[in-house]
Amino acid sequence: MQYGTMNKIAEKILKNKSDYRRNLEFLDSKYNGIFSRKLIKEKNEINILSLFSEMEFGYVLNQLFSEVIYEPKINRKTPDWLVKSENQNIIFEVKKINPIEKELNNKIESFKKDEYFGNPQTSFITSINNFTPQISKITNKEETYRDLIKINNYKLIICIDVINLQKDFITDNDLKEYLDFEGKYSILNNYPEFCENVAGIIGKPIFGNLVFIENKISKFNLNNSNLNIIQNI
Repeated sequence: MQYGTMNKIAEKILKNKSDYRRNLEFLDSKYNGIFSRKLIKEKNEINILSLFSEMEFGYVLNQLFSEVIYEPKINRKTPDWLVKSENQNIIFEVKKINPIEKELNNKIESFKKDEYFGNPQTSFITSINNFTPQISKITNKEETYRDLIKINNYKLIICIDVINLQKDFITDNDLKEYLDFEGKYSILNNYPEFCENVAGIIGKPIFGNLVFIENKISKFNLNNSNLNIIQNI
């Protein structure tokens, strides 16, 4: 595959990350090359990073489910992914959680110049206080699809990618703690409609594996068959 016509950051990422190449090649073969076309057309480098996140979750969903639709049009909404499985329609909306734009752009420029070698910090911490300001980026997704959930009985799972928050060493266990739908001190406690309507969250941490956080208190949750499937991520 040739990457020369793509934005430089996309080209370098694909040359350096074999899993991203795998995702692109697999999804392009299934979805008629749409992702390569988007990478060629897109000039905004932050949007390119978000597109790679969409591909990563899309690849995972295609390993789990047989009917996975990219960017369907549903009542004037365009979710990232729609899965039809076991008599349920499940929307998967992807959100990449980035640091402040200036910091991220500095990292992008360093990476383009082959001067970025990861986070220079020698110690790593994680703090729920640092993660809390990001929560609105997640809860806004529920507001977008609220009518589809409550009126049309769609299920909604939010997919979050936090790998750019490198000043915070966020693990899979951290995500489970921060985004616990039932936890007494969960940062989701201030968002009752989110907790009522969202079926769960899939998180990609900085360290550890993808994690599915089930929302057992949702009024619009997955049936047991789909729950069993998605727990195999």
